[in-house]
Amino acid sequence: MATVSRSDDIPASTPPQATASAQQPATSGHDSLAVARQDLDALLGDLAGVCGQLEELATTLRREHTSGTSRQLPLAFPHRLQGAARQLAATLQALVEAAPGPDPDLASSAAAQLAALQGDVAAAASERRSHQGETTRGRDPGTAALAGIEQTLNRVVMRQQGLISHLADIAEGPVPSPASSPAGAPGEPTARTAHDESPR
Repeated sequence: MATVSRSDDIPASTPPQATASAQQPATSGHDSLAVARQDLDALLGDLAGVCGQLEELATTLRREHTSGTSRQLPLAFPHRLQGAARQLAATLQALVEAAPGPDPDLASSAAAQLAALQGDVAAAASERRSHQGETTRGRDPGTAALAGIEQTLNRVVMRQQGLISHLADIAEGPVPSPASSPAGAPGEPTARTAHDESPR
C-alpha cells in the first residue's frame, strides 16, 4: 500500500512492510492489523475531505461578510473545526501505532473529539437553517456545506467504530484451533500408541 500525501496536513498512515508480511505466515492478528490500517487510511481520507468542505464553508462565509449578508456563523468557525479534524486524525494514527490495542485512553480521546466535532457542526447547521428564512430563494450554500460535512462525519463514526473493533481483535489474539486442545480432553480422542497401530 503506498503512502498517500495529503495537501491539507492530515497525516497519512504508515503502510505495513510488504517484505515482512511475505516472510511471516498470515495470522488473525496480522489480518486485523492490515484491516485496521485500511480503516485508518479511509478515516484520514474522510477527515481530509471534512477539511476541504470546511474550507468551502469558509469561502462562503467570507463572501457573505463582504457583501453584508452574514448568517451568524463567525469567520473563524471553519478554521477551528479544521484544527479539530486534524487533531482527531493525529489521535487515530497514534491509536493504530499503539497496536496491539486499542489503547483505552487514545480510544476514549478519539471518541470524545469526534463527538465534539459532530456537535459543533450540528449546532452550526441548526443555527444556519433557523436564520435562512422562508424568503430565501435557491439552496443556501452554507447550509448545503454543513449538511455535506454532517454526512461525511456520519461515515467517520462508522469507520472509527470498525477501526477500534479491529484493534480489539488484535489485542485478543488468535483463537486457539482444535488441534491445540490437550489430549484426553472430554470429547476428544486420545492419541494412539505404536502398539495400537495395525501393520499396513
